[in-house]
Amino acid sequence: MWNYISQLGMATTIVDMTNELSPLLIGLVSIVWLSAAMICCTALRHYLAQKTKPEVDSKSGSTSGRKAA
Repeated sequence: MWNYISQLGMATTIVDMTNELSPLLIGLVSIVWLSAAMICCTALRHYLAQKTKPEVDSKSGSTSGRKAA
């Protein structure tokens, strides 16, 4: 059976899918880079939002409450 297949040249047939897979690989790499960039931007926005919140002084709030009472 194997002699018959090799005589027909089917055993030495090579399928080259390099040209067909190239656009898929480019798309996959682009999606990975876009996802990484969006995660970095979101993390940076979150960090800056946490940094710009006004700080509440708990000591001054408790003393003013005592003075009012």
